[in-house]
Amino acid sequence: MLSVDVLSPEGVFGSPHHSLRGILVYLLHMNRPPYRSIIPECLFSFLSYPHLVLGNFNLYDPPGDSCGSLSQREFTLSAPYLDFAFDIPYHLLNTPGVYTRFPFDTLSRPSVLDLPFSNTTLCPLVSSWDTPLLSTGSDHLHVE
Repeated sequence: MLSVDVLSPEGVFGSPHHSLRGILVYLLHMNRPPYRSIIPECLFSFLSYPHLVLGNFNLYDPPGDSCGSLSQREFTLSAPYLDFAFDIPYHLLNTPGVYTRFPFDTLSRPSVLDLPFSNTTLCPLVSSWDTPLLSTGSDHLHVE
């Protein structure tokens, strides 16, 4: 997890807010509870200024991947993060149905594992969230 605070005397993205916090995260799988390397409370905070949390969550997201078929285990592991984020509230910026992970093997289907979330202060400042960059040879698209 990497957290960066950006300060701007003129305001962030033309807003009256003079700071922006960004968190980049890579959640690792663990074999014991909480089954992920970082708990939701460390990622999502109630902040009065813009806050962006993004990265490879290794979570399965029903709103972003509505065509996906989740197992009970996948749902159980993902729900605490998504529920906590949506309760604060944070908003998922992914375009529904746009995959971010394309597995190298042909037996697995594409999925949405790379997720960007914004708090309610940042959300109006984001007009769209897109991934127009070409593949780098990784099985994940850029999260930008």
